[in-house]
Amino acid sequence: MKMSQKIVITLYFLLLVAILLTFPKATFGAADNATINVTVGDISEITVDPSFLGWTVSPCDASVAKLLDIRNTGSLNVSQIYAYVSTLDNETSKPYGKDIASLYAATGVIVLRNETDSPMYFAGRLEWNWTEDISNKDLSNMGAGCTGVGGNCSWGFVRNTSYEYMWAVSNGTGGVCNESGTQLGLESDVDNGTAGSREPETGGIGTVQTVPDYGIFSITRANHVLTNSCVAVSRDCQKLYIYKYDKRTTPNFNGCTLASYVQEGNLVPYDVHTLTLNAYVPCGIPAGDLATGHIYIVAT
Repeated sequence: MKMSQKIVITLYFLLLVAILLTFPKATFGAADNATINVTVGDISEITVDPSFLGWTVSPCDASVAKLLDIRNTGSLNVSQIYAYVSTLDNETSKPYGKDIASLYAATGVIVLRNETDSPMYFAGRLEWNWTEDISNKDLSNMGAGCTGVGGNCSWGFVRNTSYEYMWAVSNGTGGVCNESGTQLGLESDVDNGTAGSREPETGGIGTVQTVPDYGIFSITRANHVLTNSCVAVSRDCQKLYIYKYDKRTTPNFNGCTLASYVQEGNLVPYDVHTLTLNAYVPCGIPAGDLATGHIYIVAT
């Protein structure tokens, strides 16, 4: 091939490339779409984190508060959330006068509050009667029948770290403490051993609510350690169960007019309600591990 022909072919090639570059690019195929549909099933579920809480506390002292998250991990709103502890299952007999820490329920020294309350409330505390006499006690506010050891009364102390407050119960109809006529008395002054600090009063305490196994009282007295709390007195008058957020119907602790839900309104999916908990250990608790317990969170 002659040189001039090569030049001509090269020029034709370059011209063809230039023409192709100036034309719009060709479009091939076609666009379409697919419909996506996802339906989430109906599931009611809550998750509590962390799954373990523990404290090391000296007697007569409080520890450092810890947080417990209640998260709605289901797909439906949950509401009327309440909390109760296993104190009654773990502390089945009076531990006083024994040097065995495991006779005391760990949940019995736990206090808590929800996101809207300011004070801390007992999660589920047991206070047992004293079988022996208490010096300088004054039961004049408890009625004429409340006299003498082994009579129609029982008594003891509500303990809150280093502070103690005397209580007394005068039994009602039939000599039991879950019938009409049962009275609960609480001392407002911190106990110092004198008669003036051992004179339980019935003012600021609601009328007994009679339910199976317990007589339930609402504490409305201002500036008391148990203000806005509930106290359930066992039928045999031998112990007090103190609580706030326990709305169980078996036993019927919901009978207390001051029993509250942790959260009554809706907790929407993936929302969180946070509880604040602490350990308040009273004086006179034996060294060692208290009986391990549980906090139960229930929602509807």
